[in-house]
Amino acid sequence: MELYIDVVFFVNGICSCLTLWTAGRLLSRKCRWWQLILGGFVPSLFFCLLLVFGIKTGFVLSAVMMLLGLEITYFPKSFSGFFQLLAALGIASFLLGGFLEMLFAFTDAQRFLGKGLTISVSMMPWQRLLWGCLLFYILLKAGGRWLECHGKNRGQYCRIIVESGGKTVNCTGFLDTGNELRTEAGKPVVVLELARCVPLLPKESALCLLLGKSLPEKDAAFFSQIPFAAVGTSSGMLTLFTAEHLTITQGKIRRKYEQMPIGIYMDRFTGGSAALVPPVLLEEEGI
Repeated sequence: MELYIDVVFFVNGICSCLTLWTAGRLLSRKCRWWQLILGGFVPSLFFCLLLVFGIKTGFVLSAVMMLLGLEITYFPKSFSGFFQLLAALGIASFLLGGFLEMLFAFTDAQRFLGKGLTISVSMMPWQRLLWGCLLFYILLKAGGRWLECHGKNRGQYCRIIVESGGKTVNCTGFLDTGNELRTEAGKPVVVLELARCVPLLPKESALCLLLGKSLPEKDAAFFSQIPFAAVGTSSGMLTLFTAEHLTITQGKIRRKYEQMPIGIYMDRFTGGSAALVPPVLLEEEGI
């Protein structure tokens, strides 16, 4: 059996780039083109070197190279973001590789795709890659249109990244038209569940909030309060802290703000979101 190392390198690299790009699109994550190329072809280079030196590439090494490509391309800053990308990468890999292989295995469809693009089909025919990419693109477009037609509430959600004190929280936000909270300086307030706020707060203060105790005096400058009213609640005071950076993403729209007030909600929201985001933050240009 003969393997052409250049063919292996380019086929693996192209497929890796395609799956990494798709994983990002599924989660509305963006990356630079050079990161995508490096994330696809650097693991492919390592794979080829292992073949040259006769080292068997089992499941563990394959998984390590996949994680390497993921880190190079998107460099996720949190464990939740990393596992979300990993799951999306698995789905993309199945659609491009596993689904196509099952299609060929059960239908013998390669007979009808022609052999004009290859000299031999015994090892790694180019038409599998080309037809696979075409089929993969069609599936993505069809899936995207289905989501647009059937996902009525899709436009009501967004992704937010809150950064404070060197810590990052990545979660789903709900665009709440009823959230008109503003600070005295006029800044809109994003309301975030306490459970999501805990990593961003001083440890002692976070513990006091979880136990329902008063905040320690030494952290008084870190917090502030504003009055609020909500359905089912006549009135109350909402505790705030200031996040160093706030990033909001919905589809191709991305807004980044600095020194943004975050309200701490002591319970959990329903509907799968962890934050209430004023829609005006997506309408503004960002700062």
